[in-house]
Amino acid sequence: MPMERHTHFRAGHSRQAYATRSCIFLSCFTRTDCRAKDPARGAFPSVLNLFNTASRRNRLSWRTVGDLCLTHVRRTPDENAMNAEYAGNAAAYFHLPEARILRSTSLHNADITITRLTATKNTVNLTDPIPPANAFVLSLQLQPLPRHELWLDGKREPVTPYGRGAISVVDLAARPTAFLPTAFDCIQFYLPQATLEQLAAAEDRAPIRELAVPHGAHDPFVESIGKLLLPALSEARAPRLFVDGLVIALHHHLAARYTGVRVREPHGPGRLAPWQVARVKAMIDAHLDKSLSMPQLAAACELSPWYFCRAFRMTTGIAPHQWLIRRRMEKAQEMLAKTDRPIAEIALRCGFSDQSHFTRTFSRMTGVSPGAWRQPQ
Repeated sequence: MPMERHTHFRAGHSRQAYATRSCIFLSCFTRTDCRAKDPARGAFPSVLNLFNTASRRNRLSWRTVGDLCLTHVRRTPDENAMNAEYAGNAAAYFHLPEARILRSTSLHNADITITRLTATKNTVNLTDPIPPANAFVLSLQLQPLPRHELWLDGKREPVTPYGRGAISVVDLAARPTAFLPTAFDCIQFYLPQATLEQLAAAEDRAPIRELAVPHGAHDPFVESIGKLLLPALSEARAPRLFVDGLVIALHHHLAARYTGVRVREPHGPGRLAPWQVARVKAMIDAHLDKSLSMPQLAAACELSPWYFCRAFRMTTGIAPHQWLIRRRMEKAQEMLAKTDRPIAEIALRCGFSDQSHFTRTFSRMTGVSPGAWRQPQ
């Protein structure tokens, strides 16, 4: 029976129909040509490998088989564009509750998203197949991962146990699927190719096409980025400039270390000119209650985002997002002292997400709550 007859599914069929066809497919496939290894003949050997491996662990349902079959058929460009939804709900593919997501939305292309995924033993097992997309996923392990299995394009990828701080990269174009029987805790960075290209263009450098990251490599810089992001990935709200700054630093690091392309460091005095400092401070003061992006500030100074971040810190001694928080606090203290506006209104006018967020930040920086600070001394 020609295998090509089984590679096309019509839109509108139910998942049960796909699962039923998958059962028929597996039955027919195992009776026909189990030795087929030519990718041009279809994706069925890869599906069968997944089925055999997972079924030995009694973790693969027929519904999942149907999903595997659907994932391994060819996709149109429009379908690939739709797969960016992985960035918006990565936890769903791991059978986990919806997780908090940080976004770097400063660019015109798809968002770079950052998600923390945490699971206990036997919570995930076989992941749902991740549809192909023009994007990388960089994972940072926050605790040891003693055992897992990985398939790329249906072929088993050699992996070893990961230690705390280990990183790995998968190209979503390779249709990754994983078996995760143990507990894990990791941060995932979703890096769309189009956004990486735009970041590279802003820095006048070659875009990242491949990331030669060995599975389980330890990278102290990426680990430090992850630690800085942990509070923002819990309940606290992170300023957009904070996330943008870390994403820009991460992109520079990945390009310099894992692409094989020499990254030129910027030339110049390394500090902002007085007119640039004045312009940035004026922009921040005018947008305390709004969301500014790092590329916006860099463009106002006629600099690349990477150079601007470095120059701003060298000039002021702090990062742009820290300057923003300081100015928000100064404005809030002024309003508390000179007006009788409600604290909730002051919080919103100064760019905090709500009164609770404002109170936490104010108390951390001053040692007292806004209400106590407002009381006559």
